[in-house]
Amino acid sequence: MDQLPPDFAEAVARVIEPGKEAAVAKIIETATLLDDEELRIFLEKFATRVRGSAKPVSPQELVQFLH
Repeated sequence: MDQLPPDFAEAVARVIEPGKEAAVAKIIETATLLDDEELRIFLEKFATRVRGSAKPVSPQELVQFLH
């Protein structure tokens, strides 16, 4: 996998619920343990959600993307 861009953490922080950074970090850490195909699906769902709504993403939504 290519390296993440230097501003990756800041970009993620802009789209999640304020104050939920630690919970989101834990979920993303869990997602990195998925196999390549599952991780791709998780990231696609996350990206689709961000593009589809200006509302901040909740940790609960990210957990659903893991399933």
